[in-house]
Amino acid sequence: MLGVLIAYSVGSGAGFFEVKRISQTQWFKQAATNSQITSYIIRNIYTSVAVKSNSEGQVVSIESERPLWDDESVIQTGFNPADMLTLVSTQTHNPTWLLYYDDKHGFIDTQTQQQVTITDDNKGPGFALKEYYRGFATVGCKEYFVGSIPIVNLSGKLLGAVVTSIGERDALLEIHNQLLNHTLLILVLILGATVVVVNWLVRNLFRPVPRLIQAVSSIADEKTDQVTPFQSQEDEIGELARAIEKLRVAMVERGYLQRMQEMALKMEYMAHHDSLTLLPNRVAYRNSIDGRLVKVKTEGTLFNLLLIDLDNFKPVNDTYGHVVGDELLVESATRLSTLVSSGDTAIRLGGDEFAILQQVNCNQISEAEALANKVLHALNAPFNCSGHTFAISSSIGISCAPQHGQTREDLFAHADLALYTSKNFGRNCFHFYANGMTMNHEAMTVAGNYFDQAPGNARVTTEPGKRK
Repeated sequence: MLGVLIAYSVGSGAGFFEVKRISQTQWFKQAATNSQITSYIIRNIYTSVAVKSNSEGQVVSIESERPLWDDESVIQTGFNPADMLTLVSTQTHNPTWLLYYDDKHGFIDTQTQQQVTITDDNKGPGFALKEYYRGFATVGCKEYFVGSIPIVNLSGKLLGAVVTSIGERDALLEIHNQLLNHTLLILVLILGATVVVVNWLVRNLFRPVPRLIQAVSSIADEKTDQVTPFQSQEDEIGELARAIEKLRVAMVERGYLQRMQEMALKMEYMAHHDSLTLLPNRVAYRNSIDGRLVKVKTEGTLFNLLLIDLDNFKPVNDTYGHVVGDELLVESATRLSTLVSSGDTAIRLGGDEFAILQQVNCNQISEAEALANKVLHALNAPFNCSGHTFAISSSIGISCAPQHGQTREDLFAHADLALYTSKNFGRNCFHFYANGMTMNHEAMTVAGNYFDQAPGNARVTTEPGKRK
């Protein structure tokens, strides 16, 4: 009895520390999970944002061109901050706040204009919220355990943070204290009944143990479809069975979370890729060209935008049906993918329109011409789709960054004008954008004069490798 008394005394002391550690670990994990859910919802609403993750896959910052709470973001997404916060709170079952950062006052709630402070921030008001943070924070007059993700712009400037809680401090500590009290009570009761329980265990231990061992082995093999037996017993065997059942349920929940994460990754992939050709789509195009424009300003890296339109695709699609038309688009995408280098990106913008963002290594014009000729040659080769053979061609318009535009809209509009010029010159050719190009017949004549006067601004080919 003295040995049992000493063992339980040491065990209860260790149990207090272990319960505290487990509680805090659960808080941190729940805060991380809520932050992950929050970042996922934000990425689904604000498709232009990007995120940074740590080595564990946890999102640690959100990058956005503009504040999520400004009028332009509301117009583009159809969501105001209150709607987004309500959606997040519905998923996490806890309050969520969207904060903006002010150099003078720190972090301010966008909805209530109240300042948010960190309870254990020893580096200055709001310093912890400038990075990925999990811990206690004071919002209004209440203290919560929160997970916070900073929001920065593309240059790394702090814009604000999104904060989601797992509960109020008093409620969390109340559960924690109740758990400690219950643990102490159970230990005292077990100590008082040791003699009786030991005698009973000696008589009944050997029947349930093998099956419980088998249950644990099944869980280790990720076979979680069988409910753990002996849970109804009001003894240590029953407690062990219920503990194993909790482990089994936790494994099932972990599998569910893994499937949710896989689904989130799949949805993110689908949001940035064309479902038919699997090429990056318009959303990925916007993100990619915006990133390249930033590099143009910061690193002086040049690139070209090639807009590619399939000639005579509509008659094929109308005559032979969408199935054959889709096969033709997939084969065209495959051919374009084989032409791009490691620094280039082939994109399907929609319909029969594609684009290539070409990274320039040495000479912007000559590299664009070389790639355009390869595209013309590749798309001139016959296509075999569902037993039919087709001969189509392509028209290409090219704009060069930054001389033909320093914004995404200007580069696209100028490449589109050059593409229109290629269509008007008989198709199966490419043009560079030239000053004065407009979408009318007279302008085509004006643009034609540029071919001789400004060969660096506009060129055209009627056959791959052959220039006028």
